[in-house]
Amino acid sequence: MTRRGFLKSTAAMGAVAALGISAAGSLVEADPAHAATAGEEKVYKTSCRACIANCAVLAHVRDGRVIKIEGNPESPMSQGGVCAKGLAGIQALYHPNRNKYPMRRVGERGGNQWERISWEDAITEVATKINEMSDKYGSESISVSTGGGGNPHFSNIKRFGEAINTPNVWEPGCAQCYLPRMGAALLAYGRGKPNNLSFSDSNGWDYYYTDSPVTSLVLWGTDPSNSSVATGGRALAELRARPQGLKTVVIDPRYTLDAAKADVWLPIRPGTDVALLLTWTKWILDNEKYDEEFCRSWTNMPYLINPETRLTLKATEAGLEGTDADYVIWDPAANAPVVVQYPMNEGVAAPLFGTYEVNGMQCPTGGELLKQSVEEWTLEKGAEVCWLDADQIERALEIYTDPEGQSGIMQGVAIDQYAQSQQSALGALNLEFLMGNVEKPGTMLQSFAPAPCKDQLGNTPRLLSKDKVMKRAGYLEHKGLICWDMAFIPGIFDMMRDGDPYQIHMWIERSGNKHVVLGNSSCLDEITPNVDYIVHAFMYPTAFSVLCADLILPTTEWLETNLPIPQLNTIVMRQAVTHLFETVEEGIIWTNIVQKCAELGNEHAAKAFDADACMTTPFYKNEYEKQLQHLNKLDMTWEEACEQGVIKWAEEDEYRTYGVYLKPDPATGLPKGFGTPSKKLEVYCESNIILGRTGAPWAQCAEEKPLVLPPASEDYEPLAYYMEPAESPLTDTEYPLVLTEGRLPMYHHGTLRNIPYLREIYPVPEMWIHPEDAEKYGITDGEWVNIESRRGKTHGKARVTTGIAKGVVYQERFWAPELLDSDDPAQAYKVMNVNVLTKNDAPYNPEYGTYTLRGFQVKVSPSDDEILKSVWIEPEQFNAWMPAPSDPTEDVYDYGA
Repeated sequence: MTRRGFLKSTAAMGAVAALGISAAGSLVEADPAHAATAGEEKVYKTSCRACIANCAVLAHVRDGRVIKIEGNPESPMSQGGVCAKGLAGIQALYHPNRNKYPMRRVGERGGNQWERISWEDAITEVATKINEMSDKYGSESISVSTGGGGNPHFSNIKRFGEAINTPNVWEPGCAQCYLPRMGAALLAYGRGKPNNLSFSDSNGWDYYYTDSPVTSLVLWGTDPSNSSVATGGRALAELRARPQGLKTVVIDPRYTLDAAKADVWLPIRPGTDVALLLTWTKWILDNEKYDEEFCRSWTNMPYLINPETRLTLKATEAGLEGTDADYVIWDPAANAPVVVQYPMNEGVAAPLFGTYEVNGMQCPTGGELLKQSVEEWTLEKGAEVCWLDADQIERALEIYTDPEGQSGIMQGVAIDQYAQSQQSALGALNLEFLMGNVEKPGTMLQSFAPAPCKDQLGNTPRLLSKDKVMKRAGYLEHKGLICWDMAFIPGIFDMMRDGDPYQIHMWIERSGNKHVVLGNSSCLDEITPNVDYIVHAFMYPTAFSVLCADLILPTTEWLETNLPIPQLNTIVMRQAVTHLFETVEEGIIWTNIVQKCAELGNEHAAKAFDADACMTTPFYKNEYEKQLQHLNKLDMTWEEACEQGVIKWAEEDEYRTYGVYLKPDPATGLPKGFGTPSKKLEVYCESNIILGRTGAPWAQCAEEKPLVLPPASEDYEPLAYYMEPAESPLTDTEYPLVLTEGRLPMYHHGTLRNIPYLREIYPVPEMWIHPEDAEKYGITDGEWVNIESRRGKTHGKARVTTGIAKGVVYQERFWAPELLDSDDPAQAYKVMNVNVLTKNDAPYNPEYGTYTLRGFQVKVSPSDDEILKSVWIEPEQFNAWMPAPSDPTEDVYDYGA
C-alpha cells in the first residue's frame, strides 16, 4: 500500500442513503493519535479465501488493523506464495463501500435507496417472511442460492435450505463448474472417492511434490497459472524446473500462460472437446497403447453387457449358477461365459473386445462397446471437427502415451460449461483408465488419506420429506444434481417467471453478483419482479443488491472468518484477525434465522437443532459450537490450532498412500478395489444409466434411504458421445464467431472488480481476436468492441493476437461497480459482461442440466457507445475505492462458549 496513501472519509451517510461508489462516511471513526502511539505488531497465521485455493497467509495486525499480508511458507501447497487476489485482502476489508449494517430498501426496487436497521429487526423480518411464505404457499416457494467468491463454507446454504424445509437450493457453478467432473469420478472411479481430474480444485495431490515421477501432463481446458497461481500454478512451474523437466500438452483455444510453456498447444474449437476425446480414445485403442492387463483386471471392459437392459450381464441372466449380483465374462479357453471370481478368474484371459452369444443374446464386452463408440473418430475427422492439425494431435498423443514415462490428464472448468459436460468428464476418465493411470506414483487419480478435520459440514440430512424433494426443480430429469442436493437453475427461473409448476415467492441469495455469473443474466430483470421478497447477503453492494434486493445482510470478509482447511498432509487454519462494522459470518446468520423461525412457531426449523431428528451433526448455535464440529477429529482446541497455524497431521510417506485399491479388505482378505458396485473402474459407466433410471446412488429423503425415483425421459449414456453445439459456426452465418471464456489471476468469478489496485492492473476486459478475424470485421487493437449474441449485447477492449484460434473470440465476464450510482444501474452488469450473451435455454446436459457458457455464436463490430465513456480506466478514477482508516468493532453476536 505504498504507492498511494489511504483516503480519509469525507461523506456523511444519512438515515436514508444509496449504495454508492463511495460511502466512506459510514466507516468507524479512527483515532488520530494512532500514528503517534502505535502498538505492537502481531502476526496471525490464517488463510485467504479470495478464491478456492485457500492459500496460507500471514496477516500483520497493529492496534486491531490489518496492515500487511504475505504468504506463509509453511503451507505445502502455496509454500509462501500469494497472488494479487490475496494481497488485495486489505483493500477488500477496508473498502469504503462495504456492506456494514443490515439495510432495508426504501421505495421501489432499483431506486437504490436504503435505511439502516438492526440485526434483530433484520433476522426477525427474514424469519417472519419464511414462515409466512411457508404457511401460505408451501416452503418450496422459497429459493435459496449461493455461489463462489468469498464463500467461507459452501455447505452452510445446503444445511440452511433443509432447515427451512425448501428443496430449491442452487448455485451457478455446480452444473457449470466442477460437479460434472466430480460426479463422473464418483460414478466411474468410485463412490466416496474424493479425487477427480480437476487440478485447480486442489486435487492432483502427488504433483505438489517435486519427487513425483510424473513426466507428462495434459492440461485440458485448465490453466493453473491463471486460476490457482500460488498453488497449482506454482507446483507445475516447479515440476517443469526439475532436471528431468515435464512435458505438457495444453488443449485450449487461448495461448495461455501454461500454453506458452507447453510442448504441444492444441487450440481447439470451443464446444468440441468430446470429439477430441473420442479421437484420442480410438488412437490409443488402434495403436494398442492401453495397459491391457490393468484393463482386464481392474476395469469392467471384459464384462459382458446385456443388450436388452444395457447393464452388465449377471449370472442369472446368463443361465449360470450365481446371483443377480454376479458379473459375467467370456472364457476363450472354454469358449463359454463364466461368472467373475473377484478380483479376476485365475488363468482366464478374458477378452476386452468382442461380442459373444450367451443364453440366446448377442452380448458385447464393455470394451467392445467403447471401441464401437469411437470407430468413426480418426485423427483426420477429429482434426476437422476441432479445427486442429492431425499431426499435432498425434504428437500430443505420443507424449501422453510414452511407455517410458508417467502421464496424467488435468481437466478444467471449460469442459463443464456446455451441454456435454458429463460426456467430457467420462471421456477423460476413460483415457486415464485405459492407460492405468490410477493410484500410482505420478498420477492424477489418487486416494490419499483424508485430513482429520472438516472444512465442509454435512447436511442436516435428510430433513426433507419425499414430498418436498420431489418438488425440487429438475429433480427427476437431471438426477446428477442430487449429488450436491441442488436444484436446476432454468427450472427455478421458470418458477419465478411463470409459476411453472408453482411460483417462487421468496429468494435468499448469498454470493456476489448473480448478474455476472448466471447464463443469459439479463433474464433476472424479467423474473425478479415476480418474486415477492429478496434477501442479499454479501460483503459489498453489487448490481443484484441494487436492482433486486429488498434487504441486505452484511457478511464478513475472509480476514474476519474462521475455518480449518485441509491441505495435503496439513491443516491450514483460517482465523479472524479483526472485525469491522456489524458484519456477521454467514453460518451464524443462517443459524440465527433458523432459530428465529423456530421461535416464531416453525416446527420444521426446530428440528435443525435436534441431533436425533437430524441423525447427524445438528446446526451449531454459535461460533464455538461450529469450531468444535470442524475440529471433531483433531485433538486440540481451536485456540491451539490457530496458534500453530499450519498443523502437520501425518508424515509425507504416511499421507502418500498409493495403490489403495490393491490393499486387502479386512472383511474378505481380497483387494479393496474401487468404490463402484463391481469394485472395478467403470469404463462402460453403467452407474450413469442407473443414476438416470433410479437416482442411485444419491437420492434419499427423510423417509426413504435410498429413495428410488422414476426414470428420466431418456437413458443417461454410459459412454461419451459427441453432439455438435446447438449454435455452430458450421451453420450460422449471422453470428460467425465462437465465444469462449477463461480465468484471470486477479479476479475470481464476479468478485473484486471494486478493488482499486486490481482494476488498475486490469481495468476492463480484453476481447481476444485473431488478426485475420480482426481485419475481416474491422477491429483495431485497443479499441472498444460490440459483442453480440442472440440474447444480448456487451462490450470489450480488443486485443488482436495470434494467441487465440481463428474463428474464436475470448473474453472474461466482468462488471463495472462504478456504474451502480448511474441513472441506469443495470449498465453496471451489462456494459462488459459476456454472461448477457450466454445461454440458459436448451439443450441441457441430461445428467446435470448444464447450460451453455462457452462454445456459442457471436458477432463483433467497432463500438462508439456512449456508456463506455463512464467506465473507469485511469488509475486516478479508482481513488474513490481506496481503503479508509477504520478501527475494529465488537462482534454484534456473542461467539463465545
